[in-house]
Amino acid sequence: MKGLKLILMSAGLLPVMLHAQFSHLEVEEVDNRGLVPGNTYRIYAVMEQEGDIIDAIFGEEKAPMSITCNKPFWQHPKGGPLAADVQRYDTREDETLLYDSWVTIGAEDNYKNAVSEFPPNMNIFGPFETEGGAISSDNAAWFVTPDKQQAFAPADKRILLMQLTTEGKVEGVINIHGRTKAEFGDIIGKPTQVGAPPPREVLSGGELIQAEGVTFTCGGKK
Repeated sequence: MKGLKLILMSAGLLPVMLHAQFSHLEVEEVDNRGLVPGNTYRIYAVMEQEGDIIDAIFGEEKAPMSITCNKPFWQHPKGGPLAADVQRYDTREDETLLYDSWVTIGAEDNYKNAVSEFPPNMNIFGPFETEGGAISSDNAAWFVTPDKQQAFAPADKRILLMQLTTEGKVEGVINIHGRTKAEFGDIIGKPTQVGAPPPREVLSGGELIQAEGVTFTCGGKK
């Protein structure tokens, strides 16, 4: 993962080498109305505060990621392994595309969605997309740059990470990279242009979030 770490550092994600943690993963079942085989689940990272950032879900040698199922993941022919591959217009023409299996950071279709895989063209999602197989890697990630709005936790503090449709039981182990929300305060006594907002200073925050070996399960017999 040296290449990925260089990208993250160059994006300014590591201003303070302190470790903070997100809260937990949350699995939510989506009502797919029986339009597709199996059940549909969304997996969210629940952050400690609004504005916390997730910019990468990764696997590396000391902390591989793995998302497996004892039955295939359902894949729509017009979908793709990333939520950015799902065209919003097409979901209006074919509602089953709404329940395609994909991974993401914060966005559920192609609209303003900059999620990408790293390294590019490594095809870590090949078995997942073509055969409904596992996502497994010790040297890859899906990510967005931290300036993208989709990377920020909204008011409910949940950041969407994936949607999975299957008739089986899913078991996942992932690693999360991001940073905490920065706290700002006004700088008193320094002039600003007329009509411009007051200058700001960082009071706290911007700490590294790196959680490894985070697990989740969904599906199977109840």
